[in-house]
Amino acid sequence: MAIYKGSRYEYSTVDFIAKTPNGASNPVVFYQFSNVSTLTYYEHTYVQGERLDQLATKYYRNPLYWWVIAEFNPSVDLTTIPAGTVLRIPSV
Repeated sequence: MAIYKGSRYEYSTVDFIAKTPNGASNPVVFYQFSNVSTLTYYEHTYVQGERLDQLATKYYRNPLYWWVIAEFNPSVDLTTIPAGTVLRIPSV
């Protein structure tokens, strides 16, 4: 289970395992929910110039949900996302 050193989740507990629509599993530190077992997500390949608020609008129809994408990708430096980076977009 990977929690990256230096991330804000370094000392957190993993509460659940996320699954992609095709069934692949990835451990995810998200929030401390007491009753959550799995959460599915989409994979989005980042294109240079995109912004998280644009992606939130695309997937959630609300740009204010950009933080959901940020929280679901703790290993990605969101200030300098290289083109081609695969972001996990939770289906919440």
